[in-house]
Amino acid sequence: MSIQQLHTTPDTLIPTHQFTELTFVEDQLQIVFEKADGLIKQSCVSLLESGGKRIRPLLTLYSGLCFSPLNPSMIQAAVATELIHMASLIHDDVIDESTTRRGKPTVNSLYGNHAAILTGDYLFAEAFNILSTNQLLKSMTYLVEAIQAMCHGEVNQADEKFSSYIGIQHYFRRIANKTGILLAACCQSGAYLAGSDSEKLNLMREYGLNLGYAYQITDDILDINGNAECLGKPVGADIINGNVTLPLFYLLDNPIYGNWLKEILSTRKVSTQGTQSIKEALISTGCLEQAQATATQCINQAKTCLNTIPASPYKSTLLELADSVLYRST
Repeated sequence: MSIQQLHTTPDTLIPTHQFTELTFVEDQLQIVFEKADGLIKQSCVSLLESGGKRIRPLLTLYSGLCFSPLNPSMIQAAVATELIHMASLIHDDVIDESTTRRGKPTVNSLYGNHAAILTGDYLFAEAFNILSTNQLLKSMTYLVEAIQAMCHGEVNQADEKFSSYIGIQHYFRRIANKTGILLAACCQSGAYLAGSDSEKLNLMREYGLNLGYAYQITDDILDINGNAECLGKPVGADIINGNVTLPLFYLLDNPIYGNWLKEILSTRKVSTQGTQSIKEALISTGCLEQAQATATQCINQAKTCLNTIPASPYKSTLLELADSVLYRST
């Protein structure tokens, strides 16, 4: 199957609404948002109604369920992870001046940057209120590390716009910060709250980290060759904004197109026509397929981490989730 076919088919990421455990998370999210007042409450409700895959709470719950029955601590930790994720999305949309997400208006486009930033701060505060009230200190430690990493990742990405010299190793550190460490924290948190030993905790962390690598690389590919209607946002934003992603790094290494791309990036401004030319070059050189192959390697590594985890329906779901990341369209 070609890269074009992979990302123009219907979304095949596991539909998380089929997992009954997530209803506990949804109920708790509703309670959190009902506590808010005024514009913050409106902003929270708008965000909740825009949907979402709930991947992070699913990882938290199912990483725990691999080792023990569901307990209240797992649910509370799962709610906190989703609140943190929601807060980070709101702040990202402000930074990127995004007007749509998942095909619906962003909080900042509806209510302005001031309300959006305060809504994000409110969600962060509620997440830590849940963690501290329930004395989930280890989960808090994991999630604080993840938030710090996300901040570093965003700052570094902004500082490195249009740079063609940072290299692929640095790119992987960036996407670990932006995406991977939070997914790793979700898996660690769930497993810890289920009483997992340190060896299994490390394996679950590595599973989440590699899942995050693949998820972000797939995002990179979709930004170039995705469908705007499926994505719910414009394609080509990374190129226009100067975010050098994995397919572009592979194109920079191409003996024919590398210097051409460096010259475009050095201008620090990419036109609509330039974006289309870069897309065509990425397709014709096979750089998108190369990026997809790298994402596949990350998924294979993630699945390997689960080899010694006891067999269960929850482990099977985590394996299926890993496979589905490669073939999503949103």
